[in-house]
Amino acid sequence: MKNFYLAVPLALAMSGCVDNPPDIQIFNAFIPDVSCAANVTGPSSGGGSLDISTSPRYLTALTVRSGVSSTEVIVEEGPITGGGDAAAVYVTHVELTYETLGTGPTLDPDIYPSHFAIPSTSSTNSVLVIDLLGANARQALLNQLAVGSGVSLNVRVKLTGKTVTGSKAESNEIAYPVNVFSSGFTCPAGTQLKATGPCGLPGGQDGFPPECTEPEET
Repeated sequence: MKNFYLAVPLALAMSGCVDNPPDIQIFNAFIPDVSCAANVTGPSSGGGSLDISTSPRYLTALTVRSGVSSTEVIVEEGPITGGGDAAAVYVTHVELTYETLGTGPTLDPDIYPSHFAIPSTSSTNSVLVIDLLGANARQALLNQLAVGSGVSLNVRVKLTGKTVTGSKAESNEIAYPVNVFSSGFTCPAGTQLKATGPCGLPGGQDGFPPECTEPEET
């Protein structure tokens, strides 16, 4: 079963020794659709763009898996079964650091909580949707990007959490480039931005252009 959370192939190289994979394994990134589903059988995303004039969030869907191995307890030549998923991993935080490529604002690191379980028994990767703009980065970009300007960012992502036993768990780190710009797009008077972007946000991310619509009558 796939789990979901509402934040060109990537070079998602695992940090550290290959013989010791991380407890949380990140494989690829995909762009979620309006319903927040990700087509993980299609091409993965190697980066993207965001018009912060219309959408203050950049959402990406990460395919993740538990790297914890379960150990059977043998009693009188038979394994003990039951008691839940002993090799599940729980993501508790998303850690983000930002590298500005070229000129533009310098963004402080961000960390925010997440609540996501990665089962060890799933035959497919789980899917975790995260926001690549933490509160600090979002506010800095809104304050410092003038209309017509932009900045190229290299966002480094790491997931942290814990195992069933309470031990600390970390993921490999991935780098995801995002071009953030401010177009100054606004809707005409009497209309508002339509929810056409990933996970029902306004358009402005990647291939989801902003659209305007009349407010629904109440």
